[in-house]
Parts: sequence; C-alpha cells; structure tokens
Amino acid sequence: MACRLIFVRHGQSLGNKVRSFLGHTNLDLSELGYMQAEITGKYLSKRNIDAIYSSDLIRAYHTSLPLAKLKNIVPEKRENLREIFAGEWENQLFDDLVEKRKETYGIWKENIGFAVPDGGESVWDLRNRIIKEITLIAEENDGKTVAVFTHATPIRTFFSFVREMKREEIKNIPWASNASVSEAIYENGKFTEVSYSVDDFLGEVSSTFPKNV
Repeated sequence: MACRLIFVRHGQSLGNKVRSFLGHTNLDLSELGYMQAEITGKYLSKRNIDAIYSSDLIRAYHTSLPLAKLKNIVPEKRENLREIFAGEWENQLFDDLVEKRKETYGIWKENIGFAVPDGGESVWDLRNRIIKEITLIAEENDGKTVAVFTHATPIRTFFSFVREMKREEIKNIPWASNASVSEAIYENGKFTEVSYSVDDFLGEVSSTFPKNV
C-alpha cells in the first residue's frame, strides 16, 4: 500500500504582501491569499482526500479551510509543519535583511542549505523536522490520500530530500508559489515525487516569491 501526499503552500499572507520574513510570526492571509485558498480548495475537491493536515500557523490553517469545508473534514493541526523559526529575522522586511544581515542572509540567498537565521532554526534542522513529520503522517495513512498545508521552506527542503539532493544542492530547487500544489507518494519506506509547485489553475491570482528571497 502507498500514501499519496498533496502538499499545499499557504496562500499569500500579509507578510508576503509587504515582503517580510514571517517565520513563526502568526499573520493571516491577505485578501488575495483568501481568494487563492478558495480556488485551490475547489481544485483539490475533485480528488479523493481522506485526511487534511495543517501547520498550526493561521496562514496555512486558513488556506486549508475551503477544502476542508468542501470535503467535510476537520483539519488536524501539526506544530511540526510550521515554517522555519527565523529568530531575529522574524517579521523583518527582506530589503532590511539584505542591508542589515549581509553575511547570514547572503547565505540564505546563495546557499540556503547552510543558512541559519540569526538566533533561529537552521535550514538543515528544519529539513530534518519536516522529513520526520511527513514520514509520520505517511505511515499513519497507509493506503490513503492526504493533503498537507504548510510553508515554503518546508516544501522546498522536503522535496530536496525526495530528490536525494545534497545539502549544497537545495539552492537549485525553486520556491513553491503561494497556494500551489506539490505531490509525493510514500511506499515501502521511500518517497517519490509526482509534481512540484503546480499553480496554473490559479490563473491571474497566482503569486510568486520576490527575487530578494
């Protein structure tokens, strides 16, 4: 038996809108983000989904609700699906990080696998946290299809693991866009990628990362 995992990055958040690094800062979706959540929910409602898991941060949880309502499923919040804890970078503008954290934020931009936000969680530790949590979810749902609502860095680092990439290669994976869908299958202890950052169904309401991230 296998578990199919459908990953959804949260819709545009208020932090995304003003170009700030949220991390664990618990800001909601923007108006556009709520629109994206509705569209993604309708898109995924055509699929057979047995369970919904979400980061407990409201931008991810609120993205999960349209699908949850359509499927009559109560999302299960998991703290370990959170975005990276960014320490002193929390809720700071990307432009300010470029200027004030040149060395550490420079690593984030150029070689993210080795990045450690000042006073925060390392990207590698985040990667290990996400791998452990997703593996747990997959093993709890053998033979089922589950939707997992989470964040950009968890999705990026998890798929680096699926692709068996080295730490220095994580930089080669692009960021998943807001409310995009990525998929993997877990079978016999191994993850296989199905798709990454699919967002064509969003049409004109799609949104991507700024270039200084």
